[in-house]
Amino acid sequence: MQEVTLYLKHIHFSYHQNNVLKDINLEVKKGESLGIVGPNGGGKSTLLKLITGGLNPNEGEISFGTDKSLGYVPQNITLNYTMPISVVELIQMNQTKNNKTLFNLDQLLNLVGLENKRDQLIRTLSGGERQRALIARAMISSPRLLVLDEPTTGLDSTGQDQLYSLLNRLKAEHNTSIVVVDHNLSQIIKHCDKILCLNRTSHWHDQKELLTKDVLSSIYHCEFEHIMIHEGGLADESHDQCEHGPGGHHEHQHGSKHEFLRPKK
Repeated sequence: MQEVTLYLKHIHFSYHQNNVLKDINLEVKKGESLGIVGPNGGGKSTLLKLITGGLNPNEGEISFGTDKSLGYVPQNITLNYTMPISVVELIQMNQTKNNKTLFNLDQLLNLVGLENKRDQLIRTLSGGERQRALIARAMISSPRLLVLDEPTTGLDSTGQDQLYSLLNRLKAEHNTSIVVVDHNLSQIIKHCDKILCLNRTSHWHDQKELLTKDVLSSIYHCEFEHIMIHEGGLADESHDQCEHGPGGHHEHQHGSKHEFLRPKK
């Protein structure tokens, strides 16, 4: 039986008497990836803070199996990119004498594809390279669970594919469990084993193959339903138009702002 890396049972969280999360249940097994999707304000980042220990639940249980090692790549990291910090120095910022690690620095740099950038200043890297450096920083202690909040923000489609290829490699070669929040629905559906649809409560949590447009439309506005049906691969020939605001019908412009959501063949 596959080992469970992360388990949440009946998690509730309120902030100033405002219910943010209600009755969240999920599990992630060793070497498995969970993608978390949902609208803004639905509690996704709050859930990650609960998992990583930044917040404590009002009710419920969070457990981590036999190995509680965890790496975290936050949505916004406070880092002054004008300072002369190299790739290696950034990674070593997260290393202590007590860290256990499967990697030496050269192995880790090779894993994230930055072996030729080790002494290069962070400020000179591309957005995708910075994200990979931050993942290396989180991986220096060889965590069994890697948690990422919006890792594809600011990346083009090539950078997004490269990032998820790296996460897939961590799963396949090192049995790392992945929990990732991302607004990029097509990448989540393409790469994650399981998906949690979250809007303050869990609307759905299961294998991605079972996800339908009805589940997504229950938590998203029509625009996102349109994206998933026409560009995300959930086909529904009966869905021809979506009504959007004062303009009436939303034209099907697949070369428009939704282009980044279409999964690559």
